Amino acid sequence: MSLILPAGTSSETMQINYYMTGPFGGYGMWVKPEKNRAAYEIDASVEARPARNLKVIAWLPGCEIITLELAIEHASAERQLGCKALSSFDFKAQIFPVAIVNDRPAEVEAAYVAYWSHGFFGIYDGPLTTFHIGKVVPDADGTFEIKLPDLASQPRMSDGEFTFILREKNTGNLIAFLKPMDTDGNTPRLKVLHEYPSVVRFAAEQP
Repeated sequence: MSLILPAGTSSETMQINYYMTGPFGGYGMWVKPEKNRAAYEIDASVEARPARNLKVIAWLPGCEIITLELAIEHASAERQLGCKALSSFDFKAQIFPVAIVNDRPAEVEAAYVAYWSHGFFGIYDGPLTTFHIGKVVPDADGTFEIKLPDLASQPRMSDGEFTFILREKNTGNLIAFLKPMDTDGNTPRLKVLHEYPSVVRFAAEQP
């Protein structure tokens, strides 16, 4: 199965997760992003047994998240991926305690976790589809600003949350999970909303 990318796409920014079913049962995987690709190929088989159905969740920054449900009729099938523009907004936050960002070079990693992905794939466990949004280096006072996709404006995407993790810049090692301080509940994640306070406060919780 060939997934053809929109013209002019920076192919290394496309993120694709998929799940297929057939005589082998079910099998899920993600596609490794690569530069200079016009299309991504998915081997729609497991141990030489062809899949009957394929479900895809794909995201290209600047576009809405795409979902596809395909019946596999032949291995050389193609599908063109489109891009419906999705706006973004500036998100500003501050990390507490401030000292944690000054102990060593650090950066904040933001991602979107799609809770709805299990229901779409028809599964009940396993990793949730997660899309990397970006990285940013916080200031010495713990503040940072990053652009987030306006997923609340796309149907069903609100059934998900944004995650923020503080990592060592040079090694990628985990420093702390960033938990919203001014929200209800004990979730370490941020609900997908149309807007947020001018500055969202995060508590750095070390593992």
